[in-house]
Amino acid sequence: MLLMKKLQKLPLLLTLFSLIMTACKKDKKDDSTTTGPLGPNYPQVINTIVTPAIIDTLKKQGMVINDGLTPPNINGIFLFSPAYCTFDNSGGNGKGYTFDDYKLQFKDQNTNQYTVNLKYKDVSNGQDNASDGTATYISGQNNLFTVFAQAKGTASGINYVALDVISGQAQGTALKNLVWSHYLVSKDGDASNILLVRAGTTRIFTDRDGSSDAQATFDFLPKQIQNAVTKTLAGSISAAK
Repeated sequence: MLLMKKLQKLPLLLTLFSLIMTACKKDKKDDSTTTGPLGPNYPQVINTIVTPAIIDTLKKQGMVINDGLTPPNINGIFLFSPAYCTFDNSGGNGKGYTFDDYKLQFKDQNTNQYTVNLKYKDVSNGQDNASDGTATYISGQNNLFTVFAQAKGTASGINYVALDVISGQAQGTALKNLVWSHYLVSKDGDASNILLVRAGTTRIFTDRDGSSDAQATFDFLPKQIQNAVTKTLAGSISAAK
């Protein structure tokens, strides 16, 4: 009888163990809901525009992502030059080429809400391209940071959602080791990818000299004006001789 009593307790113990395991799984799920799918090392708000799948994809393609809840202050204007392409799956074969220089402007950084305003400008033509201003967030720790900037727009009649991700290191008045990726999150229609590149397309650039120096203004001089000024100065010097 004693043996029977011991055997009868075994199913009960297994049942209790099963309940404990179920409770553990439930607690883990609740924790994920609290911190967001990206986990506790990212500000909760970033989950509204970025998924773990996007982070994993960009990392595999060579993008640097700095997590953390204490990013440095990066307010300022910086020159991204030379812009060297390290990854391109758009079909344009841009990898290994140098592209136009850009000025980046970060301002109004809010450390409590993990927000920062981003604008950027092609130095050669002054064209402004930036996030839509409604969803630009920052993560990081110590002097490392990553900015996630969502942009919604229309190109060739196709609505799209894109993501700029910029990572680097704040050092003195400059930003060091900047890496900048352009990622097409989604688009409406154009299933044949004739008008726009396919969703999931990425281009990644680095500031090849490793230093994006601070700039006094966000202004620019188009190459045409630069050339005209150079020719005028050269002519003046020749005439003076």
